[in-house]
Amino acid sequence: MNSVVVRTYEEKDIEYVITRHRELYKAKYNFSKEFSDYVEKYVLKFHEHHDEYRENMWIVEVNGNTSGVIALVKAGDDTAQLRWFLVEPELRGIGLGHKLMKTLIDFSNKKGYKHILLWTVNILEAARHLYASYGFKLTESIKNTSWTNDVIFEERWDLYL
Repeated sequence: MNSVVVRTYEEKDIEYVITRHRELYKAKYNFSKEFSDYVEKYVLKFHEHHDEYRENMWIVEVNGNTSGVIALVKAGDDTAQLRWFLVEPELRGIGLGHKLMKTLIDFSNKKGYKHILLWTVNILEAARHLYASYGFKLTESIKNTSWTNDVIFEERWDLYL
């Protein structure tokens, strides 16, 4: 039986978040260095300047091993943005994504947010399905040709609490 813990991130987790985004998106989708640099820039900015009362990043551990991440970043007085959502591929499908989403949404409600937005890409079908299952609606789609050799679409999804 697996031991699953969702906890607030620690400084040591920052490298995991950056590295795993770089490695996984490069291996599966051939995402560019521009993408990983973008992730690194904003993860570091979050770590250095986030509002500890209204923002957070959570790490999920399975049997003591770091296995995924999700973050909530303030985007306005009553709006937050879901960022850096990732579950290790070999552990997908066992409910870790749901645990992370529930943690984020519960925190959002507790902190008085009325709206959560997120940006994803159209090729992340499992993530898109998960967002829809929590009531997020696709509200915008923008062509992106800078992160991979393939044409992808960045998508904005919104949830009103």
